Amino acid sequence: MISTIEADSFEQHASEAAFLWSYRDGAVLDPQYDLESLGALDERLEAHVDGLRLAGDAGWEICRDAIDDEEPGSLFAPAVLAVERRDLKGIAQVLDVGAGAPALARAIVSALGWVSFSRVRVILPGLLSHRVGPELRAIGIAACAVQRQDPGAALGYAVTSSDLRLKARALRAVGELGRADLLDEVRGALGSDDEACRFAAAWSAAVLGDAGALRVLGALAHRGGPFAERACATAMRRMDPAVGSTWLRAIAGTPRGARVALAGAAALGDPALMPWILECMGAPALARAAGGAFTMITGVGIEEAKLRGAPPAGFRSGPSDDPEDADVAMDPDESLPWPDRGKIAVWWGSRGKELKRGTRYLLGRPMAVACLEEVLKRGNQPARAAAAVELAMRWGRQGVVEVRAPVR
Repeated sequence: MISTIEADSFEQHASEAAFLWSYRDGAVLDPQYDLESLGALDERLEAHVDGLRLAGDAGWEICRDAIDDEEPGSLFAPAVLAVERRDLKGIAQVLDVGAGAPALARAIVSALGWVSFSRVRVILPGLLSHRVGPELRAIGIAACAVQRQDPGAALGYAVTSSDLRLKARALRAVGELGRADLLDEVRGALGSDDEACRFAAAWSAAVLGDAGALRVLGALAHRGGPFAERACATAMRRMDPAVGSTWLRAIAGTPRGARVALAGAAALGDPALMPWILECMGAPALARAAGGAFTMITGVGIEEAKLRGAPPAGFRSGPSDDPEDADVAMDPDESLPWPDRGKIAVWWGSRGKELKRGTRYLLGRPMAVACLEEVLKRGNQPARAAAAVELAMRWGRQGVVEVRAPVR
């Protein structure tokens, strides 16, 4: 029998763990975070999970009872504890709540990436079996992918699945794990009617060096939609700067294409694009994304170099408090500072000549392997993600380093 004080303490651990996981889920690709600061956040999250571990059965029961089928973070700690305790009934309870909803399943997969693989390995046969539903197999494939462990034959079956969610996740895992033996199956999915499968196939094909991916990535970038920015950035990583710049000009000329092209410009890293990037800083809807591209290419932090500006008068970020407002989309640039276009133009005029046009840069250094390996260790999270993909393309089918992994 636990006391009221103990119960309150355990409930606080469960609540904080849920909140911190949700916070971390955004931080893994936030330019304000690097490996060191992400590690500090991980320590805070681990401390609350550890508080629940030390509470034993009482900790498990409290965090299990706090599961909310609308809050992904509430599934993280229960999933971690259930797997570590090898509690098959508890694992089943977590999966019953979250496996069918992608947003909730994301927290479960994150938990399976948090726990040591020796513990996760025990439950993988049950998740990867052809006897279970596709939503569980998708979680099993994702768990292997985030741990960078090969699921073996199960991945080959999954990439040909008729279930689109499972198929898309498996196609992505092929590139993440460097499974070049499945490249023919990936090529076969480049013409999929499902956009998520088509993008996942094109991303993995590009990582594995298949030239046919560029056509699909280019079409996704031109068309717009949820995968356009990532498709454009991936295509640029496989292009010569002169060719890439031509593509970006065409994409920027499409409706709402400038934002997509900015993502591509940041990935291409050619200083020759800087006049256009500076021009984009004059448009409120593009200014912060353009500032992000400037930093990704030059390595100059807008805050640190005192190049920050003020938001335009009357600018509103994200959804309003008005219940009648139909626009509920979050601000995609919330974590990015507002650039001062004038100050940055002056900086570029005096320092920009140090960067050679036609050369690809990441954080101010040409994208040689030594630079990419250094960025992977010391860059901010978006730059680390970029370096991980660039290195995978150069290492040759060895897989992509997981920059969202726990920092231990």
